Amino acid sequence: MLKQKGFFLLPLSLLSLTITPELAVAADNCATPPLVIAHRGASGHLPEHTLEAYQLAMRMGADFIEPDLVPTKDGQLISRHENDLTNTTNVAVLAQFADRRTTKRIDGIPVTGWFSEDFTLAEIKQLKAREPLPALRPQGAEHNDQYSIATLAEIVSLVKQFEADTGRKVGLYIETKHPTYFRYEGQTLDGKAIALDTSKKLIQQLKQLQFTDPNRVFIQSFEVQNLLELKQHWMPAMKLKFPLIQLIGDTEKAYLPPKDSFSVPYDVFYHQQQGTDLKAIYPQDTDFLSAAAKPLDYSALLNEKGLSFVHSYAAGIGPWRSSIYQKHSLTLKPFVKAAQQQGLKVHPYTFRAEANYLMAKDAKTTFSFDEEMQDLFKQGIDGVFSDYPDLALKNRALFLQGCKH
Repeated sequence: MLKQKGFFLLPLSLLSLTITPELAVAADNCATPPLVIAHRGASGHLPEHTLEAYQLAMRMGADFIEPDLVPTKDGQLISRHENDLTNTTNVAVLAQFADRRTTKRIDGIPVTGWFSEDFTLAEIKQLKAREPLPALRPQGAEHNDQYSIATLAEIVSLVKQFEADTGRKVGLYIETKHPTYFRYEGQTLDGKAIALDTSKKLIQQLKQLQFTDPNRVFIQSFEVQNLLELKQHWMPAMKLKFPLIQLIGDTEKAYLPPKDSFSVPYDVFYHQQQGTDLKAIYPQDTDFLSAAAKPLDYSALLNEKGLSFVHSYAAGIGPWRSSIYQKHSLTLKPFVKAAQQQGLKVHPYTFRAEANYLMAKDAKTTFSFDEEMQDLFKQGIDGVFSDYPDLALKNRALFLQGCKH
């Protein structure tokens, strides 16, 4: 890797690749190049969700960078994958914050650590980012304790500055984490209800920051209620039209409550458990959700009725990469084409280059990262989230060259 001003850049030689006949693809799959979304920034190279990781991803050529947002105690939106700061910052070694360690239930699961909602933004700015996978990614760990925790405003400023410097427009693919927790369940360390609608806060701030081009913003969520409300209420009230993406977790019911929540849209589960009148929460399609099994799992959103429901408020789906393939193959499950036929974009997550993340081909071998990318692009996937946007971009360049043959 080349190093320049503290960043790692992909050598241009990696883009000079040989086209083989089998890479030639049908023209209809080439009309709209698949998006490359930098998952948490260039998080395979630098500590995730930092301005430096976002900057690197933009320099590499990513179409979108992905900030995950959680609130501070004073209601500011900062970029962390979770509100638990333990594994992605140096908070655990700072004596002044030792008394902030506590246990909370996040989406029904007990978590012990330090939480964003117990820190003011000024206190958050005393923390430094760390690589959450140091054994797997020593290249990221080399940058531990060097970078600050970014706010949404700082990220927007970074993207605007990049555009001013280069002339290239990069988009934001934003997720508000755990919206039901922050709105209904969560409390700060002193016992006060958080009671914050982070999705409403997000679009208010985007409007204030004058970053409202619908071609440059996606808003995604694993939950349903906040997306429905954005579509029906908050965006129309603010005259905004951002495309929304329904994230899809596990579809095999392997992570059901009370052990985990990755198999369910947590808001629906929460309201079902509370005995809430679903018609009051989900007026757009009460029949679909009211008739659903308890708990409603993500697979229910991928059949014909479910996809039709999702299409009523979302522009696409973001399925978990482990859920999109037929067994021991890179052949996509039928729901992918069914979603596209409904008019939904499909942006699966997350594609990583390390050996333990590669898809199994059989009991002993795996598909390479490059094989997987090429197969996905040939099958017409609309975009991919990758920790290594440089490698995804290299494969997109190869795919597009194949389109010309």
